[in-house]
Amino acid sequence: MRPLSESARLILDKMEPDRRYNVEELRAFTPDAGVERVREIMHELWIHRHVERTGHSGWRRQASAPPHAPRPVAAEAKAVKPEDLFDHGAFAEFFE
Repeated sequence: MRPLSESARLILDKMEPDRRYNVEELRAFTPDAGVERVREIMHELWIHRHVERTGHSGWRRQASAPPHAPRPVAAEAKAVKPEDLFDHGAFAEFFE
């Protein structure tokens, strides 16, 4: 994967973590860029997994795990049987 462009690094450095930004707020970080250019930059950051989409046109700086990385499992997690997820007694008449 190619390294981030200068514009993408500039925006990423100015974004606060876990704060939602709309296109106009992001344009303030690069005033010479138009709306389409900002969308291209945010797409680049999204591809590199530095930002996530929020809502229809918002972005948030929050790195995501690669899709092939294993997800952590809580220490207190336990296996659940499918029959434990459904109250058969409440619907006994359907199973006659």
